[in-house]
Amino acid sequence: MSVLAATDGSSVPDRVVEVAAELAAQHGEELIVLHVIPTDVFEEQRKSSVESTSDLALTFAPEITYRELGDQTGTPGGSDKRYSLEHAQRDAAGVAEDVTNGTVEDVGAVSYRGHVGNVTEEILRVASEEDPRYLVVGGRRRTPVGKAIFGSVTQSVLLEADRPVVSVMSEE
Repeated sequence: MSVLAATDGSSVPDRVVEVAAELAAQHGEELIVLHVIPTDVFEEQRKSSVESTSDLALTFAPEITYRELGDQTGTPGGSDKRYSLEHAQRDAAGVAEDVTNGTVEDVGAVSYRGHVGNVTEEILRVASEEDPRYLVVGGRRRTPVGKAIFGSVTQSVLLEADRPVVSVMSEE
């Protein structure tokens, strides 16, 4: 089994990853850290044909330093090709890895997943595929009106998940 942490990549250190790493260590499980790039963000980046992961990183966590896309694709200085789904998935996995490295020092077995799509659907899909002991997600305190207007990935995951979900509330 494993423990799945779904990070939004917005802060380092990330309490979601920290709590998930603690759970994984307590149960002797692998830690899986997932970051999902929302479809609209991917499409925006694709339209602008980014050549550097740092451009995408600013969307999520400007304090994280990213490798250049060329380093990930093997093409020095980036590529003239459009920003592809594969690039975005690698970038998302890189966000997961960078957040984890900036959060916990000694993580046992860990793997990183990067996906693009509807955030709730992708988290639930990975949870279904990986069958983790726990699914750890973050949340923010919001008013009922705020939840109704903006929706909530955390709320949707809590309602739709078929396994234990640990919700880590932010201090904000």
